[in-house]
Amino acid sequence: MKEKIFSALALLTIFLIMFELNHLMPLHRDDFDYSMVWKTGEHLNSLANVFESTQIHYLEHGGRAFTVFCLNLFLWLGKFTFDVANALMFVALIILIYLHARREIKFDEPKILAAAGILAWLCIPHFGEVAIWKSGSTVYLWSAVPVALFLLPYNFTFAGTKDFGDSNFFAAAMLFLGIIAGCSVENLAVTVTLLSIGLTIYFWQTRNNLQLWMVTGNLGNILGLIILLAAPGNFVRYDVQSIGKGALIHIGNQFAGNGEMLIFLLPLVLLLICAFSKGSKFAKENSGRKIFILIGILILSYFCDNFLARTFKDFFIGNIFPSFNVSEKFIVRFDNFIMKSEEFIIYALILLVIFRRVKSSIKFGGGVKLRNFSYSKFLFGLAIFNNFVMIGAPTFPARATFSSVVMILIGALVILRNSTVHEKIFEGRTGEIVKLGAALLSGFTILSALFITANLRTENDKRVEIVKYAAERKIYFVKFPPLEIKNRAMRHVFFSDFDGTVTKEGLCEFYGIENIRVKDLTKKERGYFERLQAEKIKTNLSDWYKLGIWRKKY
Repeated sequence: MKEKIFSALALLTIFLIMFELNHLMPLHRDDFDYSMVWKTGEHLNSLANVFESTQIHYLEHGGRAFTVFCLNLFLWLGKFTFDVANALMFVALIILIYLHARREIKFDEPKILAAAGILAWLCIPHFGEVAIWKSGSTVYLWSAVPVALFLLPYNFTFAGTKDFGDSNFFAAAMLFLGIIAGCSVENLAVTVTLLSIGLTIYFWQTRNNLQLWMVTGNLGNILGLIILLAAPGNFVRYDVQSIGKGALIHIGNQFAGNGEMLIFLLPLVLLLICAFSKGSKFAKENSGRKIFILIGILILSYFCDNFLARTFKDFFIGNIFPSFNVSEKFIVRFDNFIMKSEEFIIYALILLVIFRRVKSSIKFGGGVKLRNFSYSKFLFGLAIFNNFVMIGAPTFPARATFSSVVMILIGALVILRNSTVHEKIFEGRTGEIVKLGAALLSGFTILSALFITANLRTENDKRVEIVKYAAERKIYFVKFPPLEIKNRAMRHVFFSDFDGTVTKEGLCEFYGIENIRVKDLTKKERGYFERLQAEKIKTNLSDWYKLGIWRKKY
């Protein structure tokens, strides 16, 4: 009973964190486009509009009918409803990751459930883009959940932990889930269809256990995959995105996408290295007090306007670069790099210090071998195949590795559940250090993500009010200073300034203005801009002209 209570508390904590991040993150980029009937400029005002927009999108842009329908539906229902649903969907993903690793429905391992949540938070590439941003989360998170749910009966049947029988209702449910899984996101849809077909053949030929739900599930998968791949919009988008991209580009995409995935998986990779380590005969006691003091100072700087990074940047720009006639473009890039590097340094220091302490604290003894974990090896191989399916795509961003990372996480949890590994990693002195490391890494990134997102929300709300005010008065051009918020909490925050092409076009069309420009303001203009914000737009229209907002196209 105690284990179930702790498991429920872990899931509740995950939900509250995800809800707050979703609540704080404003709509941006494609969210504005999908808040309207696709490419018509008409706002979503009814369920009929939702279906109409999904249909137009299918014909003109792509075949992800299920995820696009969900995105349109919840944008129409309202942001708060979407925030709740998105947080619940992430909790559902964590539960499904745990169940696939557990291979039976039992919630008696709260440590493993918590580990699933922490590792998903730390290891999923570009987390803010695929699990919080509305348009991104519906493509990746909302695809992974029904797929994981669809595959659960296959997994339980293979493990022999549950028999689902030949219920007609269950067969119909698997047909429906199969269609959704088949028209999810391209690489995952292909992988899950081939996997379900392979497992069905195995049950039929090897175990003589072919059941109706397996047949309907496969039929649904194939139908969904046809719906996804045959969409006329796929060919329209592919023709645009594939211009000038030959075979070498596709191969290079694989190296880039998989390489970035491995960077985000580093905490898990180091944890597994410790799990397979034989330990040391001699315990090494090293408090590491100095390095923790340094980490503390860096964290203080990070949450206090990056004063260390700013001092370092200003010194180079003011004293070193003038001697070398450095270009303005290089200075801008240097500025961005330095201001974004502090969080990575903090993260890397915590990770490496904890790894070193865990490695040295493991008691010497017989280690476990990866060859003993056939299920884990299968999932790791499946993840590689799932990424390789993207070889045909003109682009392969790190966010597209989402489902592969989920497979890797399931395989890793299987290893961490092993009694020898569990005792080695989660018990005694080593367990205390692992828990400390998990608390530091997740705590730092969660707090920084909340901090950054809250500031973004405040600034965004002020700017949107200005845009609305301008639109009401037929002012067609609005100028803003660039957002000063550069940090992204190790990619747990994803946000584009108003001058991003997708954001600008969608936002202008949604609110009915002609153009937005993001540009550094003069001291006088910034004074007017701050006055407008402070007075909540209740000001004389002449101030808008002084700020540089004109009726004519600019």
